[in-house]
Formats: sequence, C-alpha cells, structure tokens
Amino acid sequence: MDGRLPVREEKKKRRRGRARQESERWAPDRGTHREAAEMRLERRNFRRILGLILALLLAAGNASAGSWHTLTEMEKAEKLTGLVTDYTGEIRITFLGDCTLGGEESSRNSRLGFAARIAENGMDFPFRNLTWLTKQDDLTVANLEGVLTDRKLKKVEKKYNFSGPTAYTEILTSGGIDCVTLANNHSHDYGEEGYQDTREALETAGVGWFGTDVPGVWRSDEGLMIGFAGVSWSLTGSRFHRYEAQVEALKTMGCAAVITVMHTGEEYSYEPPSPHQRQVAERAAACGSALVIGHHPHVVQGFTTVSGMPVVYSLGNCSFGGTTRAKDSDALAVQAVLCFEEGELQKTELHFHPISMTSDPKYNNYSPRLLEGEEAERVLRKMEKSTGNAPGPWSEGAGAVTVWAAAD
Repeated sequence: MDGRLPVREEKKKRRRGRARQESERWAPDRGTHREAAEMRLERRNFRRILGLILALLLAAGNASAGSWHTLTEMEKAEKLTGLVTDYTGEIRITFLGDCTLGGEESSRNSRLGFAARIAENGMDFPFRNLTWLTKQDDLTVANLEGVLTDRKLKKVEKKYNFSGPTAYTEILTSGGIDCVTLANNHSHDYGEEGYQDTREALETAGVGWFGTDVPGVWRSDEGLMIGFAGVSWSLTGSRFHRYEAQVEALKTMGCAAVITVMHTGEEYSYEPPSPHQRQVAERAAACGSALVIGHHPHVVQGFTTVSGMPVVYSLGNCSFGGTTRAKDSDALAVQAVLCFEEGELQKTELHFHPISMTSDPKYNNYSPRLLEGEEAERVLRKMEKSTGNAPGPWSEGAGAVTVWAAAD
C-alpha cells in the first residue's frame, strides 16, 4: 500500500469538502426570493411523499462518493430509498466514449492486440493517463462496448463481435471507472448469455451498469439522486415508450436530474445530427432529461442545445480495442458539473477535455492521453465545425467550459 485512500474513499472525502464550500457559497442568497423558496418547498414535500409511496430496491453495487443502484426489479421495489435532500453543492460526473476491453477473437491476441498490451503493461495501463479526471470526480461513466465472458459462446451473426475475459473488470476499477452503459450495439455480440455474463462480471467487481432495458440511479451520501437512462440507436415505437416510462419512474422516485446516454449516429460522420440523434435529443428533452451525452460515430462531434437541454453528440473512442489502427484518434472526455441549490438543479457546466485514443503515435495502444495546447485547440475547432457551436476557451486543467442555466 502507498498510504493513499482507496479511489472511492478519496472521492467521498473530496466531495464532502466541496459540498461544505458550496453550501457556504450559496448560503447568502437563501431567503432573498421568498416565492421561489416556497415553491421549492412544495416540490420537495411532494417528492418526499412520492418517495415514501414508491420505494426503490437497492441492487448490489457500490459506486464512488455515494452508491450506484441498477434498477433490475424497479417494478417490484421492496425497500424504501432515502428521501430527497435539500442538497446544495456540485456533483461532478465524467463521461468517456467507446471502450472495448478485448476485441475480435481473430485480432485481440495478436502482437498489437489488446490482450498483448495488457499482458505487457498491466491492468492499469488503459486509463493511466486519465485518472486525474476519473479519480477526482464523484462518478465516472464509460461506454462498455463488448462482452466480458470466460465462456466459449456462439457469436451473433454480424460484421464485428467484441469480447474479453471477465478479469478485465480490473481495468475499469483501477482506472476509476465507476459505472458503464451497456446501451450499445455490441453488448449482445454473444447473445443474451454474453450480456448476462457481462452484467454478472460487473456486479462482482462492484462496477455499476445500466442499459436500454434497465435504468440506474446514483445516490450521494446526502441522499441526492441522479438517474441514468440508456438509448441505443433510436427512440421509435416501443423503444420510446420504454424510455419514457423509465425517465418518468426515475423522476417520480425523486431523482433531482435524469441524464440520458445515447449510442447512435452515423459512423465517422462529422456532420451531426443524424435523424436518430435529432430524434433522441428532442424526445429526451420532451421527457425532462437534464443532459444528453452521445457516442457511436467513433469521431468527435460537437454540442448543441435542445429546449434548454445540453446535448453532446459524440465523444469518439476512448480505450477502444476494436482496431489496432485508428482512422481518427481524436476524442473527448467530458466532465459535467451539476450545480444544485436546495435539491434543485440550477446550472450545468460541461468541461470538454480533448484526448487522443492512443498514446502511441504509430499504433493504437489502447491507452488514451489528454491533449494540450494546439492539439487540444484543433479538436475543439473540429467540434465547432461540426455543429457551429464553439465551447469556451481551453485552459489547462479545466478544459473548455460551456455553461447552461437549468431549463424552467
């Protein structure tokens, strides 16, 4: 042991300090707008009553500075949640793009494949350059694109099938990844059995997860809850009805904000939105989502605002074992800072951190690195060109920051 606290304990300690600072910062403004305060009180009391009526089954899994709960039996809830609190302060959530821990069977064990890199460098190799982000926040969410299994399962017939051993969950835990979305087009590459193996491996390792079929909740130590809903490809027909019901349930349970993570768009396109990206963003906003984060195109795409809600179309790749050579290595890590006053979301800051999906200039070595200076500015210009919206100026540590006031 090197004397440092475990990752989750470090996050808890830092967030408690931030919460105290934010409470003090917000305190002078309280009581100056009596009508607004009375309305907030009415809403809080209403949510408290709903929380008591509905209840929530807390599934297995511990997240960072708080706890993660995958709602696998939401409709059969038997255990009451903690009540929504009047939390004042910031919650920091880092989002990473496409992560494939393994790859195709034909290439992952090759000389330049993912397995060889891990065998040579260790489990902490992929995220070693990003831990100053992933271990300094409250929650880190990545897109896990592929199956984790130790069984010889039958492939689904498709062009690419990604998999890796269940031991690779250590890559996530050592890298500060607290939660993954399985709402993508590779979580079922080995059928329902592969999907179940992945879920079980994550739960055993203490890594949270959510998918199109199952939403999730992150709950702070103070009781503030943030809901997560996953979308893969579109929100058409029954997909929309399922998503709409999930978001409504998360809000009714008392989540102070719901974040939608979408996996859709045109691969290697620099001109969002695709019809499905536009559809998901518009329907997420209509359902009351506070933020949409996207991936799937494998390249950086910019951001926009839909009905007051921030939308990031594509983060690009992160630690992506699906190829040994990248067509475009530029990508993003985005840290969302959600600012609450007395349990109400007041504003959202998005910190855009340009990254390269590889730290090897010649090959993809599956270990992304942060970009700085002109390299970072180049990626930000690419973002702006794709949507016409420019993020704030880049600075070391903070990235490029854009701020949204909470929609009424």
